[in-house]
Amino acid sequence: MSSDTKTLTPQMKEIYEEKWNNPMKKPYLEKLVLNIGAGAGGEELERAATVLETITGKEPKKTLSKTNVKEFDIRKGRPIGVKVTVRGVEAEDLLKRLLIVQNNRMKRSSFDEFGNFGFGIEEHISIPGVEYDNVIGIWGLDVIGRIVRPGMRVKYRRVHRAKIPEDHYVSREEAQYYLEKYFDVNLVEKLELDYY
Repeated sequence: MSSDTKTLTPQMKEIYEEKWNNPMKKPYLEKLVLNIGAGAGGEELERAATVLETITGKEPKKTLSKTNVKEFDIRKGRPIGVKVTVRGVEAEDLLKRLLIVQNNRMKRSSFDEFGNFGFGIEEHISIPGVEYDNVIGIWGLDVIGRIVRPGMRVKYRRVHRAKIPEDHYVSREEAQYYLEKYFDVNLVEKLELDYY
């Protein structure tokens, strides 16, 4: 059985609970990043930005193309999408809202070995609190989350940057258990309405 499909045993859950008694080992949701790829600039990009602003209440940032793609008329350095990052308690509240769209289900394969997870939402109007606007239309979006332990900023800070030991990263199974425990997520092998 591959690590993608490994189920959480009661023994593993016990180990995590014991580990989390140490406040420096207890994981938390660091951030959520919502992303819409519009594929082009102009009005489409503005509508995508309005969608993210409606969902999060924050001003989105434009993402730029990294390469030239002649077939899609995409040039390097041109805006092709929008993204917004939400942190802290706001991220937790937003994740609860977004999981309602998924019926609180996530695929086991949506996790990596560093505490990151992701899923897609096919129609933004299915998110609670978001209403349909015929000017904006219906948009799909990607949701990426990151679960870390305290002290991870040591790897990214500007001054005295240092390596993080491997056991300080949140593993796939630990991230799954964290979402299971604090966000009532049901882990499944396959979603019925999976558009990937």
